Amino acid sequence: MVRRQKTTGTPRLRRTRAVLASALGLGLGVTSTLATWTDSEYGTGSFAASVFGTESQTASSTWASHTPVVNAAILAFNATAMSPTISFYAWINIRTTTMTNVGGTVALTSSSNNGGTLLPALEYRAVRTPSSSSTCAAAAFTGSPTWIVGPSYSGVTSVPASPIYSTITVPGGATPQLRFCFEVRIQSGASNLYQGTTGSVTWGFTASST
Repeated sequence: MVRRQKTTGTPRLRRTRAVLASALGLGLGVTSTLATWTDSEYGTGSFAASVFGTESQTASSTWASHTPVVNAAILAFNATAMSPTISFYAWINIRTTTMTNVGGTVALTSSSNNGGTLLPALEYRAVRTPSSSSTCAAAAFTGSPTWIVGPSYSGVTSVPASPIYSTITVPGGATPQLRFCFEVRIQSGASNLYQGTTGSVTWGFTASST
């Protein structure tokens, strides 16, 4: 009897088959990694800053942006012959400019550029009137006004430690927004040495947008 021996291939052929199998496995792996799709989305935002500005007017000053020293609005007190406890009154209107597009607040916050021998004898109070056309006189300080300084008198060079802020709106237009009324007088019992003396004070308002 002749025995037949099963042939499984030469060693070289077996090595070739192994290399081919490895190559096929590697090729499939690469194909799997590259077979993805990508896409992106983006969002853009645009931004613009607001505009906020104020201007003021008094009985003797036209609407403008008034700054201290050079062009402060002149409060028309007409107080050229003062005597103790005799009060003098003057108002200032404040509004937003026509370019303003946000509201804000206004408050009396400073006193500067003060001078004159009469200053120590002067005292004042201030209120915000119900409207920008209200009369600024003794009646404005009666009843229950909106006090800015008061109801007690203070030295003219002092301002409240905690300012009373008032809301100011937009647009500015031609209509005044806020009116502040000041009352100034010589203190009761002031020395005769103050006769014939003078003094001046500049009050400052701070406006802030909201």
